[in-house]
Amino acid sequence: MSTILEIIDDALREINVISEVGTASAEQGKFGLRKLNQMMALWRETMDIDLGYFSQSTTGGTSPLPEWSELAVTTGLAIAMAPKYGASISQELAAVASSAVGSVQTKLIVEKKKGVDLSYLPVGSGHYGRGSNILTDS
Repeated sequence: MSTILEIIDDALREINVISEVGTASAEQGKFGLRKLNQMMALWRETMDIDLGYFSQSTTGGTSPLPEWSELAVTTGLAIAMAPKYGASISQELAAVASSAVGSVQTKLIVEKKKGVDLSYLPVGSGHYGRGSNILTDS
């Protein structure tokens, strides 16, 4: 699992604000944390993307995000922070962000469907509803 600062650093690297080996300044970290909290609240409320994230108050802690969601969060955060730094968004970054967010949404939908209880529905009538055996046709 990544730290909040690692996610912010990765996002800043995506838009070439810091070097590959650099880390965010205190001001960049504070801004990145605020944008991350805002973005995750927006995703939860408007896109029904609930990753168990809760508002963070420091960049030093471990991220509460599942590892499989970090690409979507990092690229989304990079896009959210780009205007502040005058960075342009490449088509590649936009495509990766869109694909990653779509994958997260798909995973969350599949997980919700797994927990659906359909046992209350009637079995129905007819040939297939009686539980016939395909091998004996009875």
